[in-house]
Amino acid sequence: MSEKDKNGKNRVVVLDDTGEVTRVKTDAEIVQENEELEKALKSSKKEPQLDSEILKKLSKKQKLKDKEAKMEAVTKRDRSLYFGCIGIGQAGSRLCETFYKLGYEGCVFNTAQQDLEHIEIPNNKKILLPFALGGAGGDISNGQTAMEQNADLVIEKIEEIFSDDQEMLLIMASGGGGSGSGGLETMINLASSLGKPIGVIYVLPLEAEGAQTKHNAIVTLGKIAKLANTDVISSLIVVDNAKIELMHPNLSKAEFWDTANDSIVTPLHMFNTLSSMSTKYDSLDPMDQARLWTANDCQIYGTMKVYDYEETTALSEAVIDNLESGLLASDFDLSETRIAGIIITGNNNVLSNLPSVNISYAHHMISEKCDSPQLVSGVYEVDDDEDCVTVYTILSGLGLPQKRIQTLKDQAAEQKAIMDKKEKTRASKMTVDYGMGNETQNKTEEIHRQIKQKKSGFAKITNNAGNRVKDRRKR
Repeated sequence: MSEKDKNGKNRVVVLDDTGEVTRVKTDAEIVQENEELEKALKSSKKEPQLDSEILKKLSKKQKLKDKEAKMEAVTKRDRSLYFGCIGIGQAGSRLCETFYKLGYEGCVFNTAQQDLEHIEIPNNKKILLPFALGGAGGDISNGQTAMEQNADLVIEKIEEIFSDDQEMLLIMASGGGGSGSGGLETMINLASSLGKPIGVIYVLPLEAEGAQTKHNAIVTLGKIAKLANTDVISSLIVVDNAKIELMHPNLSKAEFWDTANDSIVTPLHMFNTLSSMSTKYDSLDPMDQARLWTANDCQIYGTMKVYDYEETTALSEAVIDNLESGLLASDFDLSETRIAGIIITGNNNVLSNLPSVNISYAHHMISEKCDSPQLVSGVYEVDDDEDCVTVYTILSGLGLPQKRIQTLKDQAAEQKAIMDKKEKTRASKMTVDYGMGNETQNKTEEIHRQIKQKKSGFAKITNNAGNRVKDRRKR
């Protein structure tokens, strides 16, 4: 215990168990004990000597874990394929804009500045191709020339905008415009220098569009079909605006184009996104998606909602309807399909009540309709309040829609014949009939009339009057 001595100084008194005083510690003893205690405390805090080999092993394990974490971050994707999107012309630019808003990298090219102004992507990704007065005037030769003259600019921009992150380039254009149709073939050849697979979305014109537009569409389709046949293009998607118009007949013009763009882009995006997701059901994985996009030749696709999904044949009947009327283009020979993909989605309650056999019937109908293609499929649970199953279908490796092409050719020829007739009758529409016989007779009579007039009394008077006019200019 501590107490004061008679001089008022602190001292330590040591007591035994009975409370008897055994001894009094001096200040020197107290200082020494404190120093020894402090040393003891310090020595207890010293880290023990660690085995260097064990430390190396632990460090190696930690580095391996860090590497695995980085690999997982890289391989965890929110879509199966990262497209680099290129739009040409007004229609192609609008499609590219729709993809861009969904998170895909992209850029657009046009010969008309005014057509670029309302495309909602950053200005540095909107590239004007200087040509003549601006625009291509609906002439595909102008569009081709503009792209060729600006080839260095085009390559510079696509190399600047796209990186290794974009695994495939998706080039899109309308079949009717001068810039889009005319520049498409050249753009494909220029973009192929990046060494990436190339997909093309090619939009056929509406029924109401003119002969020149339809002629442009057929000519350009023939050119890019050759590129697909020689594997320069890995996938050629032919979308028909005439078909989309039939699917949405009561829309205004402004509503139609927005709806058409969404109808073209959204199913592709959903297929690309869903196939990257994990699922407790069947999985259509990113490699399956890649095979669908690199099957060469033509690709078509569509979407269908099924509300009576618990009925045994409901899904299979929906698949048939989708293949016959729900796809975004017609007149393909579906038996040519080399690989078919189908994704079925629904919320947890829907999938819990969807009999597995119904899916099997749907698979069977696709195999039968497409003559036993390679079939890849997936079932995914989605956060959807709607009590329905949504079916997404992609068919790849088909030939061209020959019947639709022939219809466009016939329509273009018929409209061109009318224009040619108008051109031929143009001269007669700008001729005034004097009512004096044919042109040769009229000219002969006109010469005789002028000779006779010169000999007339009136001519003599006017001529003599002219002789009386004196030149009063100073000599």
